Amino acid sequence: MQVKYEVSYGCYGHHVNVDEPSECPLCKHSLKPTVLSKHMIDDNNGTPFLCVVYLCTHCYELFVCKFINLKRSTNFNHDLLFTSSTLSSIEPKCFNKRVFEECINKISPAFVKIYNQSLEAEHNALDEVAGIGYRKALEFLVKDFLIQHEHKDENKVKSTALGCCIDTMIESPQLKTVASRATWLGNDQTHYEQKYTDKDITDLKRLIDLTVHWISLIFLTDEAELIEKK
Repeated sequence: MQVKYEVSYGCYGHHVNVDEPSECPLCKHSLKPTVLSKHMIDDNNGTPFLCVVYLCTHCYELFVCKFINLKRSTNFNHDLLFTSSTLSSIEPKCFNKRVFEECINKISPAFVKIYNQSLEAEHNALDEVAGIGYRKALEFLVKDFLIQHEHKDENKVKSTALGCCIDTMIESPQLKTVASRATWLGNDQTHYEQKYTDKDITDLKRLIDLTVHWISLIFLTDEAELIEKK
């Protein structure tokens, strides 16, 4: 919702129109926030921006919004107005960890930890390192699956390249397909020059999701086979 704030800038008071946030970035609750303070400040180039500190009326936490691209105008009294602005950033940003099925947590807790660290890096716009982290998470998932669930030789799995592990040790054709493609895109994230220019980190995550899906199905199917007919 657009509202008008009165703020001091220099020796005078001014009005700035802003699109007030309607959701708390921390608790994600819809709200009409309470304004605790607002200041107009010049950046390094002398361009003014507006900084507003809000209180969430639901979780009672503070968050800060930065508004830029302030457009100047005057009214009939020649008062300086800033008729429009752009929300540039909201801090702090709330990061929500991904929750995996219990069988994935049991097979590879390291995968869950590395994946969520990569997800947090992506959430904080560290996209150049997030992809490398997802590739590492994938390797832990596949190798832990082979060791913990498929009972492959631990030393052999650890010493064998991920792609070779997938090609020679995974029996499920569906799992082999998605895990190998995820590995290709994951490896691409570590290279100086990418080969799969039409794919990005979203495609990598989708293939990791499919790998998680097929591993979960294999684990749950094995559990179902333990049920005896009575």
